[in-house]
Amino acid sequence: MPSVPTDTDGEAATEERRLRLRVLLAEYRTLLVVALVVALALGGWVSYGAYATPGEETTRERDRVWTATGSFSHGATVTESNPVYPAGTRLENESLYYTAVTPTVDGEFVGGYESRTAADVRVRLTVDVVYRAVDGESDAVYWSKRERLAATTVEDASPGETVSAAFSLNVTDAAAAIDEIERELGASPGETEIALELEREIDGTIAGEERSAADGYRVEIATDHGTYRLDERASYDEHHEESDTETVPTSAGPARTVGGPLLVLIGVGGLAGLAVVSRRVPEPTTAERAWLAYRDDADRFADVITTVALPDAALEGPRAELETLAELAAFGIDVGAAVVFDPERGLYAVREDGLVYVFEPPRRRSTEAGDRISDSDAPGRSPVTDERATASAGADPTGAVDDDLLALAGFAEDRLESGSMGGDSRSDDGPRPTETDTGRSDGGDRSRESPAS
Repeated sequence: MPSVPTDTDGEAATEERRLRLRVLLAEYRTLLVVALVVALALGGWVSYGAYATPGEETTRERDRVWTATGSFSHGATVTESNPVYPAGTRLENESLYYTAVTPTVDGEFVGGYESRTAADVRVRLTVDVVYRAVDGESDAVYWSKRERLAATTVEDASPGETVSAAFSLNVTDAAAAIDEIERELGASPGETEIALELEREIDGTIAGEERSAADGYRVEIATDHGTYRLDERASYDEHHEESDTETVPTSAGPARTVGGPLLVLIGVGGLAGLAVVSRRVPEPTTAERAWLAYRDDADRFADVITTVALPDAALEGPRAELETLAELAAFGIDVGAAVVFDPERGLYAVREDGLVYVFEPPRRRSTEAGDRISDSDAPGRSPVTDERATASAGADPTGAVDDDLLALAGFAEDRLESGSMGGDSRSDDGPRPTETDTGRSDGGDRSRESPAS
């Protein structure tokens, strides 16, 4: 039956755990040292980059220095009375004009600038009308004619001051001018266009520096079946910006400012702790490693090992010693023989073909050379007496000692009890038993009387 756990068993288990930890430490010490050294070096490099040489970065800030402003407006006055508009009606910024009643379009191009400071600034505005014939697919210009409609120049213009150039164009006359040009050319290639070209030039000392800017815009005048419209743009403002470049130290994030010193701390603390532990904890000896290997084998093959206290006769005969329990268990499984652990002798045995295969477990460090293997070293179960082991073997053939080993053990016990171990025989000349003597024949026990004298 299983033995009751004792304090000795608990101490043995604790010692085994400590021994395994020592083996793990010895096995992975070099790897730990390398990992800690790498952590220390990496932490030092990150910390040095974050604090000693953070590096520099260039920032570019765009600042609006000044703005050239502009606007465009147009309108037409009704010259002929009609059911819709009375004569003299002023139409402003219409999307469509009628050539018959509003043949002339007039307007104004306004320009200027905005700046915090300025001096000696000149603003010049021009408005031209351009007639031309172009290829609709390739934009090739076949012919072109330009006429100046308005021009205005203001010297020493102040910031925010408006300069205007007013213009007037008779669209009917412009169409007639195109027809005259084509008549004189004797051909009408491509498509004809009428457009207003607006130009604005600003130069002078603006925002503390000498600056100059020229901007041009094109306003198409599209004619179609007695109507025309001006395709103007939404804005005529131009913003002039400058970039200020500034070099500042690179800002190291928390991953570098905190992570670097933390890696250094882990590396230094880990190496110091590993050094202290290595000095205080001895290296596992060869015997201790062998004992742990034996314990692993005992746990691995616990299901095929039977614990039995064997008589001396069961181990008599030629012996073969194996180096590991795993080899003995594998041999027993291969030949189909029982693997027996004798707790009294502290050894494992397999009997096959008259030869006894034996493995003697190594001792723990705390076990003296002459001591027996303790219950905690047994393979998964506590020792039992010879009688219980023999009975158990008879009841469960799959988990008991093989037939040869049990027969040998039983024969040895019978011979020892009768006092005839080793082959006892009686001589014909020896004394015969009396009437009160009892004897034991080969076939069993029965009483036999001696002859009368």
